[in-house]
Amino acid sequence: MMLWKTAGRCAVCAAALLLASFPLLAQKEHAAAPAAKAGAAAGKSDASGKPSAAPAPSTTAEPPAPQPQGPQATIGEFQPVLHAQGAKIATCMDTIVAESATVIDAPHTAIPSWATGAPHDNIFVSIIGLNYPNKASPNGAAILFAAPLGSGKCEGGTVQIYPFGQSCSALQASLIKEGHTIATLRALPVVETKNGYRDVLIPTAGGGCVLVSVGMRQ
Repeated sequence: MMLWKTAGRCAVCAAALLLASFPLLAQKEHAAAPAAKAGAAAGKSDASGKPSAAPAPSTTAEPPAPQPQGPQATIGEFQPVLHAQGAKIATCMDTIVAESATVIDAPHTAIPSWATGAPHDNIFVSIIGLNYPNKASPNGAAILFAAPLGSGKCEGGTVQIYPFGQSCSALQASLIKEGHTIATLRALPVVETKNGYRDVLIPTAGGGCVLVSVGMRQ
């Protein structure tokens, strides 16, 4: 009889403990649910396999900042001009600035040459590499030079070199719409433009054409 009473008391105590633990288990399951969702969201990835970023808190959208509209390059952005300034060239500076503005119309790098002993009494030369990321022919080159004549005067010239995928005959037909062919140098046509530049067309082995444009400036 005593054993039965003892067993009954133990069963009652166990049932009480079990009932008391139900709220705690429910609280743990309730807290675990958001954590599991957060873990699942963090484990999601996009098609590239990279984890997707957590959503940003909702805020009032601001208007997009105005985009630059291709401002004209300033004097300080032309590397030949910077080199000439560093060389302390004075007489031909205006010519170098004008020539740079004529031949540089893309991201570029330049390497200069000048007489270190008397920079503004001798010729200044700059070789320029150009990059056109949105064109079929992405690379080009230019050469500019300027030499003092005395009495504060200067003259110079430019050479521009551009490879094209189209043939020289097609390029010549396009150029003579606003210019005219003035010579043929050993099968190389020379077209003079309305601006006074002389364009030499050199065929390439792949059926393309290299245009060499020569200009003078006084």
